[in-house]
Amino acid sequence: MSEYQFVHFLALDRPLDDKQLEFMERQSSRAEISQWEFTNEYHFGDFHGKSEEMLRRGYDVHLHYANFGIRKLMFRLPMGLPCDQRTWDAFQSEYGIDWHSDKQGRGGILEIQPEADAGTYGEEVFEVDSLLEEIAPLRELLMAGDLRPLYVAWLACSGDDDALEPPVPAGLGVLPPSLIAMAEFYELSDGLLEAAAECSPVSPKGRDDIGTRTKVWAARQSKDELRELVARLLTDDVAAVRGETLARIRDEAGTTAWPVTEPTRTLGQLRATAEVIQDRTRKREAQAKEKARRARLAKIAADPQKVIAQAAELVKTRSTKSYDEAAQSLADLREALGPEHGPPQAQAVAEKLRRENPTLKLFVSALRKHGLLAKSKKP
Repeated sequence: MSEYQFVHFLALDRPLDDKQLEFMERQSSRAEISQWEFTNEYHFGDFHGKSEEMLRRGYDVHLHYANFGIRKLMFRLPMGLPCDQRTWDAFQSEYGIDWHSDKQGRGGILEIQPEADAGTYGEEVFEVDSLLEEIAPLRELLMAGDLRPLYVAWLACSGDDDALEPPVPAGLGVLPPSLIAMAEFYELSDGLLEAAAECSPVSPKGRDDIGTRTKVWAARQSKDELRELVARLLTDDVAAVRGETLARIRDEAGTTAWPVTEPTRTLGQLRATAEVIQDRTRKREAQAKEKARRARLAKIAADPQKVIAQAAELVKTRSTKSYDEAAQSLADLREALGPEHGPPQAQAVAEKLRRENPTLKLFVSALRKHGLLAKSKKP
């Protein structure tokens, strides 16, 4: 497989000005750059731009993907981490989750990059062009104090089975689309997420809804405070005022605004539970598949001529896929009619279709693959 890398930055709060754009243009001579976005892909070579500085100078989120193990996300959080220091320490794994503080103020950059190399992840092809847009709303959740992204980051980065999980945030049982996209990016299984959610409390109504929490907070403010906030929104940097307000809403709810339960499980125990869940899911899916198969065969047995006619129509479409579908339908006919009547009738139909279409070698190959043609006798 050839080497491939994709680098993506997005501005969410405001477009970049000319001075910021000038800095971004110095980071790469080949990138596509605008006031809102920076993208570049590599089939050889590397990105040598200053990612942290690019986030501090205009962009708000960053993704770096490479098919040899790099899967990095970075979020610019102008009002700091979504939790107190003690809680943050619990979410940090030995490698992969970092906080890069600004030299001044409480802001900084959250970086998530699991330790990985070629072969760590599967070979699933991502639609990388749109991936960051799907994940970017996580920044909003983090700014409002949601701890679920940090927990999912810990699952992605921790490799020690003996490591105790961090505080379990509420709402893991119902993940927003952006968090599902992040989990898929790091190839976390549904079983592992379900195992984690077993000890996750249900979010209080509206707790994971930023709009609802903002309304509750606003209702507690005096008219003078609200007038001052409106005036700042109309005259100051809207993104900065908004970030400060979200942080204030979060801070006034307590040092850890998002509900959590105390950790009790190790990563190894979570993985073991995930295996049980996935095995149960596989069995349930297999049972459902078998039930559907039996229903399909019963339907075929009740009206075999319909399947025969459909197979003939599929052959007329002249495509490799339709040839295989036609052969599969005849194989289903063979099974549906039972061991006594099925094989001779399915074979007779297959032979007839072959005679009617003598030049379709791919169709004949599909019939042979499904064992629908009689073996020619050697002289």
